[in-house]
Amino acid sequence: MTDILQLPGYDMDRLAAVAHTIVGDCGNVKAGENVYIEGRADSLPYLELLAFECELLGARPVVVAPSDEYRRRRLLELRDEQLATINDGWIAAARAADIVLTVRLEDGRPQLFRDIPAEKFGASLRGRKLLADVVYDGSRRWIGTDLPTPQQAEAFNLDFASFSDMFWRSLLLDYRELTRRADVVAAVLDGAEWVRITSPKGTDVRMRIAGRPLDKDIGVVTDQAKLSNLPAGEVCLAPHEDSADGTVVFDLAFWNGVRIEDLEVAFEKGVAHGVGARTGFETFTATLASASGDGNVIGELGIGLNPEVGEPCGYMLTDEKILGTVHIAVGDNEMLGGTNDSSLHWDLLVMEPTVEVDGRPLMMDGRLMV
Repeated sequence: MTDILQLPGYDMDRLAAVAHTIVGDCGNVKAGENVYIEGRADSLPYLELLAFECELLGARPVVVAPSDEYRRRRLLELRDEQLATINDGWIAAARAADIVLTVRLEDGRPQLFRDIPAEKFGASLRGRKLLADVVYDGSRRWIGTDLPTPQQAEAFNLDFASFSDMFWRSLLLDYRELTRRADVVAAVLDGAEWVRITSPKGTDVRMRIAGRPLDKDIGVVTDQAKLSNLPAGEVCLAPHEDSADGTVVFDLAFWNGVRIEDLEVAFEKGVAHGVGARTGFETFTATLASASGDGNVIGELGIGLNPEVGEPCGYMLTDEKILGTVHIAVGDNEMLGGTNDSSLHWDLLVMEPTVEVDGRPLMMDGRLMV
């Protein structure tokens, strides 16, 4: 492929094939639709492959791709009130879109953001929420994905070849088997009242889920199931916001280049209170303090179902999909049918959990029992 922008170090033929799959099979893009594609400058050739696939189908894409370097400069040099706003043109493009492809769920160069004060991120997230409220309002389809980078691999202490291979392998998995597994897990959760989660590191928490809608992330968006991540592979829901009580020890989290390990959080009537962590505790507390609204309230329970991911590394887009894990998020959950309104939505990972649904074992020590 010599007639397109190149990405050194990437197989452009594979990226073209993935773009074809995302647009046609996963996104169900149709002729006449408006497509809003948001990514990073370092991934522009990949974004253009996605855009061209849309055009081949008769759709009308627009691409927005600021660099991580530009984002860092904004965070360092602009006032908080500037960061807490967003260009009306971005809002208008998202509102006009039939589908939004977000190809920047992670920073391409996480190392650039380790020294940014939490209050700056908090202000920026308030600005991003103005866009998110449009994207997730139920009027359009959305796919959130990424392009793995060598700098990400370095931040997660992985070699790029292995990291990249894991990403694409977990994205191009057997979707029929994933759908079957998601249907089985959803059937256990559907109509249930309570979930209890325990883990070897000390997790013991209960939460109420009665009446809450289930979301099966199986890699395809339609007019009925409008939201998906790629890589896909989870069943998730918004627990009742005031129901979570107990302790959770999160094995791993990552926030703007900072690794957080063995994070202990106490939930009281749904509100999260940080207790301590082996590493990164100050980042956790500062991030919650800088979030708007319900940033410290339980927002999501997710069950990971993707067998191709492997070991966690801090890259939450794939970590939260690991088969045999659960993740619990704090913050905004309106996109899942919840009531939390916040600039923050933060997924945190629990390994080797035991999950009981109304006393019935769904998972034991990280193994699905259904």
